[in-house]
Amino acid sequence: MRNNQGYKSFIIISIVLMWAMFIAGASGCGGGKNADGQAGGSKSAELKRELTKINLGNSANANNVLSLAAGKNQNNQKGLYIGTMEGVYFYSFESKNIVQIVDAESKLKAEKIYSICQEEGGKLWFGSESGVYSYNFNSVRFFDIGITNAMVQSMSGMIWAGTRHGLALYDGSKNFNKFTRKSDNLPNDDVISFGMDTKESLLYAGTRQGAVVISGPGNFSTKSGTSMKPTPSGDLIEEPGNTEMAGNSIYAIAINSNGVMYIGTNMGINRCKNFSNWSVFSADSDVPAKTASGISYKKVKGNSPLISNWIKSIYIDEHDALWIATTKGLSYFNGDSKWENFTMSEGLASNTVNAVAGYKTAVFIATAGGLNVSDYPEVKAEPKGK
Repeated sequence: MRNNQGYKSFIIISIVLMWAMFIAGASGCGGGKNADGQAGGSKSAELKRELTKINLGNSANANNVLSLAAGKNQNNQKGLYIGTMEGVYFYSFESKNIVQIVDAESKLKAEKIYSICQEEGGKLWFGSESGVYSYNFNSVRFFDIGITNAMVQSMSGMIWAGTRHGLALYDGSKNFNKFTRKSDNLPNDDVISFGMDTKESLLYAGTRQGAVVISGPGNFSTKSGTSMKPTPSGDLIEEPGNTEMAGNSIYAIAINSNGVMYIGTNMGINRCKNFSNWSVFSADSDVPAKTASGISYKKVKGNSPLISNWIKSIYIDEHDALWIATTKGLSYFNGDSKWENFTMSEGLASNTVNAVAGYKTAVFIATAGGLNVSDYPEVKAEPKGK
């Protein structure tokens, strides 16, 4: 009897010890290193993004950043082209150095750079307050087509420019051919953004009166949304478009890896696929309303934590999450339910965010007060034996 009781006690103690060893081993695996010597899951989960500022120059204009575009320099180094109120800069991802782009004629240094595009072959295109400049890392060539807010190279290699006077297409040798509302049925001549679906080889342009689907030179179709228009009596009425899109001034168009399109307007973020299955994300806002004394504003509750309805740029990262530039700060949206907002209180150089771009895990934020970068801190390898 005693022997049986002793045996049972031994079995129970052994099981308890084995369970304790299992729990300790599991805990050590989660917080320690994996097979590659990297920090485990719990340590990675603790990492948080840091928001820092990159100084571009000594003047306020040099730090008023208007546009961003990832690309390569003449030495084939990857980096970021930065358009400002005072010329163009290049930030090297590898060396972290910044240099101002100075052409042989020093024309770019005095320009306000609203948009940037780099060809596959390396040539750069800058949309400016004066017009368009092409740059071959030495000299520039100027095209007098007026204020140019957006530039893009299509999948077929065409260079398109969005100007205050319509769409413009480079003819490959001498000039830009223009397409306008009057001659080509554009919804509006003020073209302010481009978006490209690389999988479907589709190009879109955003105007102040809707989106343009560009199927080829002169081959355009319009997608319009709801807008508010005054009547002769002073009332404001909703004028529907040919889609369920909220807003018609289209400042940003971005498509994720699944072909889902996000359109940033003056009325929030629209989400759709092939211009159907619409959903809208809006912020708290003040909208025009008629009162006894005339047109006033009333507060309207938004349906999401989006920081502002006035969208200026959208960057979709490698996880299909959105980084949204607005007039009141930066919003992050993972495409599902997670939102996060960033303002000067969190370290932004200015709440006026003009553009967003990214490289790997880094997100670059162009503001009216400077260039910010949001990234995870570098994790240094621990010495062996620890």
